[in-house]
Amino acid sequence: MKSKVDNIWLGTILGILLPAITVFIAYKIRFDQYDMDGFFKMLMQKKVLSSLLSLCVIPNLLVFFIFIWLNYLYSARGVLLSTFVVGFIIVGAKFLL
Repeated sequence: MKSKVDNIWLGTILGILLPAITVFIAYKIRFDQYDMDGFFKMLMQKKVLSSLLSLCVIPNLLVFFIFIWLNYLYSARGVLLSTFVVGFIIVGAKFLL
C-alpha cells in the first residue's frame, strides 16, 4: 500500500521550505539587529549570500536520507528536485548578484 507521505509534491515542498526556514533561523540567531531587507542587502554587499544559501541546503540532506531509510522514494525524489532548484538559485546569486 502506497503511503500518503510518499509523493513528489511533499518532498518538493519540504525541500523548498527547509532552506527558507534555515535562512530565517540564521537571520534570527545571528543578524537580528537588521531588518530582513537590510539583512539581504548586507549579505549581497559582503558577497556571502550564495555561501549562506549553500549552507542552508544542508537540512535537505537529512530529510532526503530519512525518506530513503523509510523507503519513501518519491518523496526523496521531490527533495532532490527542490535541492537542484535551490542550487540553480544559488548559482544565479553567485554570478549575477
